[in-house]
Amino acid sequence: MSTTSTHTHEYREPANTRETEAQERSGASAWLWALLILALVAAPTWWWIRNSQQSPAAPSPTAVLIEPGTTQPLPEAANQRPATMVRHAAPKATPALRDRQARPLASNPVPAYPPRALRAGVEGSVTARLQIDANGRVSDAQIVDRSGVRDRELDRAVLSTVGDWRFEPAVHNGRAVASSVQLPVDFRTAQQ
Repeated sequence: MSTTSTHTHEYREPANTRETEAQERSGASAWLWALLILALVAAPTWWWIRNSQQSPAAPSPTAVLIEPGTTQPLPEAANQRPATMVRHAAPKATPALRDRQARPLASNPVPAYPPRALRAGVEGSVTARLQIDANGRVSDAQIVDRSGVRDRELDRAVLSTVGDWRFEPAVHNGRAVASSVQLPVDFRTAQQ
């Protein structure tokens, strides 16, 4: 007789699986709480150490009565360093502006030689008088002198260009003022 026994295994979950999971979660939770407490203790400690390494505040001064006309050395502390003088930069005073005439800006265009006058070989000099306002703009322009060939195209070329010019205004007693400027312009065929 042979006896055959069949052996089967059944997998059984532990009865307290939920308890095990709760224990695992509570273990992580305990670590988080420990880190939080450590951070709450470490942050103020770090701040205190950092700020305590700075030099201590100077002791409050004491009043000393010195009679007028006498000289008396000041009391010295045991670990006092010699005094050094620090030169502070004085605020820059606005420089007083000198009186000056109006000056044209470098960006102003040069009057163009009229093409017809250039082809005809017309040469000459034209002097314009410009009235400059306190803002540096031309308020009036007129031709006051001509030399060489008198050609209206040269006059128009000068007046149309300098009417849009900008100037550094004239200064009198530190203030910008209106002024008058004479501007000579030469038209020579050798220039072109």
